[in-house]
Amino acid sequence: MSIIERLSSNPILLTDLDGTILYNGSISEELEKLSTKLKNIGIHFTFATGRSKIPALKYARQLNIDIPIICSGGAIMTDTETGSDIYRHEINERLAIQIIENLNPSINIAIYSNDQIYIHKKFKWIEDYCKRQKIMLNQVNNLIKIPNKIVILLVSNEEEIDSTHKNLKKDYSNLEINKVFPNMCEISSERGSKINAAMDLLKLLNLSKDDLFYFGDGSADLNLIKYAKYGFTVKGSFASQMIPEVNSIEAPNRLGFVNYINSII
Repeated sequence: MSIIERLSSNPILLTDLDGTILYNGSISEELEKLSTKLKNIGIHFTFATGRSKIPALKYARQLNIDIPIICSGGAIMTDTETGSDIYRHEINERLAIQIIENLNPSINIAIYSNDQIYIHKKFKWIEDYCKRQKIMLNQVNNLIKIPNKIVILLVSNEEEIDSTHKNLKKDYSNLEINKVFPNMCEISSERGSKINAAMDLLKLLNLSKDDLFYFGDGSADLNLIKYAKYGFTVKGSFASQMIPEVNSIEAPNRLGFVNYINSII
């Protein structure tokens, strides 16, 4: 019996993508081999990412994942076989409008609505992202009128985003608000968090937190790392600094996740 089977009779490995198992946005050959091995021995493996559905599905298919994936920071859960959504949690319309109307005009805003992205004014980061990921980017006159607001992305300089993030966290405790990069902040519904999505996934698979291994590196991962029976940070990451008492794996460029999982199976 492997170490992982002694820890749980029905283990599920759930992980963040960027900074945890992806290096420079790429899946290593070793990770692909590990995913195949996990599938062959019957261990559940999937991910929870801040990435939107279209790029997330590409990674899921490359890794041959056959259970649902969590994307848009937990706002969406998608069936990997059909590509259809199990659920989408939208931001409360009143709160979304309130936030958009009160933001500093210097902040670039992008609205993720269903599988498309909407902007009022063009900015390079979102144009490059949509081009790389082949996501439809729409320029509109009024972002408030866009329906189905799943994620609001804010991009500006570090000082502006830091200040905005702190103010939003103070004023909107009923929303999920994370500074994903120094110059970037994401807003989603309270239900649209990784921890809530992971709980839903466990229910769907008839599993419990005692079966859950979770690996993450960022602010959006903290609650889920602490919730999981077996939570792990990435050495040198923001998460490892915030919860240093938690076990950690090496960074993806050193195949931390791959080496650790291989050591216990």
